Amino acid sequence: MYDEPFFSVVVFLVLFLFVTCFSCIYSFGTRRKVVFTVKEKGTLTHGYSNDRNGTVYTNFMIYTKDNRAFKNVNSFWFWKWRSTELQAQMKVGKTYSALIYGWRIGAFNVYPNIVSVKEVKSNNKKHRK
Repeated sequence: MYDEPFFSVVVFLVLFLFVTCFSCIYSFGTRRKVVFTVKEKGTLTHGYSNDRNGTVYTNFMIYTKDNRAFKNVNSFWFWKWRSTELQAQMKVGKTYSALIYGWRIGAFNVYPNIVSVKEVKSNNKKHRK
């Protein structure tokens, strides 16, 4: 009834468009600004590997003093390709204003992603007498 190769291509394109649209809506629809103080920086490794050929993913992670966690990975939608440099820029004990997107979904090991940060300067200036 259907031309099978054509039908397969159409199904693939529909699924691809659905996933792409969902990813775009998720990324832009959940973006927001947050302020946090870095408590710890680290990595989170996940995936499956019982030999050298397994698939393992490593995300840069930022843990905050108010017990939140954010991942720091590249993002196609925000044209962010310098996660390593962003991770090195953030210092433990410093406070940052950050643009993030995403939700924390513990059951699926999902964390909000940091898009950009700017250090929040303290207004506490000591006056000399």
